This record gives sequence, structure tokens and C-alpha cells, in this order.
Amino acid sequence: MRLTSALSTIAVIASLTLPAFAETTAQAEARESLFAFNDRFNELAATYDAAGLISLYDEDAFWIAPATRPAQGRDGVPRQTITFMSENRGELSHTIEDLFISDDGTQAVMKGVTKASVESQEFELEGSYIYVLERENDDAPWQIVLDMFSNYTTE
Repeated sequence: MRLTSALSTIAVIASLTLPAFAETTAQAEARESLFAFNDRFNELAATYDAAGLISLYDEDAFWIAPATRPAQGRDGVPRQTITFMSENRGELSHTIEDLFISDDGTQAVMKGVTKASVESQEFELEGSYIYVLERENDDAPWQIVLDMFSNYTTE
């Protein structure tokens, strides 16, 4: 009786927890492509390729920062920030801490740490970022549709 009860309990727990850990094929492929996307972002930043970095943003992307109104469009804040970093030979990188991917692999939330510095401007920051990304299908490139960050000046 105890064995049956224990096995029943294990079966119930497994049925509740396994779906949370199961990943669809689309999600697994999307996960790999998102890591590649992040690697590409860091490569473009390291080579000061402002146009390449800006192209990772959707034309109507939202940019959300603390204590400021959200801005829309990649030709505003994203272009200004990326151009500043590139023209001043700044260092910019992102790491990924968490990914949340839709079942079909066409939408994702990427959360991580961003670091930036521009020695000539005595500028340095570190903080967290959240990207919301979309793509039309698994063959289409990811586009950042929302960039939300909270940076703090390093000491």
C-alpha cells in the first residue's frame, strides 16, 4: 500500500513538473538562435558596427529606461546610443541570464546583464536589460521590439 501511494505521489508530481521543463523543438531551436543573436550583438559591438547593431532593432522598437518616457523607433535613442558607443570606440556587451520562448519559437524575452564603457568620455555602466524579440518564422531573423534597461554607474 505504501509503495502504491508513493508511486502515485511521484506520478502526480512528475506530471505537474515535467511540462514545465519540457521544451518544444521550436523552443530548443529558438534558444540556440537567440544565443547566436546575442553573440552577433557582441561581435557587432566589438567591431563598432553601428549600422549592424541598429539593424537588430525593429523599426518601431520601444526603448524604456528608468525615469524617462518610453521612446519608439530605432532611429531615436537606439541609433543615438549605438552611434555614441561606436564613434567613441566604446566597449559594449550583453550576457544572457534567462530566456523565455513562445511555444512556436517566434517570440522571446531575453534577460541579462549589459556592460558599457567609453574610456575617452570617462563613461562606464553596468546593469540589467530585457529584450522582447520577435521573428516571423524560424527562418526569419530576430528583431528587438522592446529594449528595457536599468543601468547604474560603476564605481
